[in-house]
Amino acid sequence: MTRRRSIEHHRSTEYRVHDEGQQRLGFTVTASPDGRRIEVTGACPSCGGHTTTIWSYGTGNGYKGRRRGGSAPTKRRTVCCDCGHAHANRPADEVFAGCGAYWQVDLP
Repeated sequence: MTRRRSIEHHRSTEYRVHDEGQQRLGFTVTASPDGRRIEVTGACPSCGGHTTTIWSYGTGNGYKGRRRGGSAPTKRRTVCCDCGHAHANRPADEVFAGCGAYWQVDLP
């Protein structure tokens, strides 16, 4: 299956760690059928670059999978820009290859 990405509108912003707050629109949150993986995709609210964050069951990131009865826990998670674009002044040892923005989304 081939995924289509929307046209990217990346803005060349300088690296700066900052909170963009809770994002309620513009992100797709999907869970795997077995509930062992959650994926959040969308455009960074700061630089506009496409970013994807994945949480897998048992990785130490707080994601515990689905509850009994098939529903996933509703929890707010922090997503960091990982757009992969070069941003001026990004530290060489920075884990995320993005602009430094982070924000919160609610998992299903």
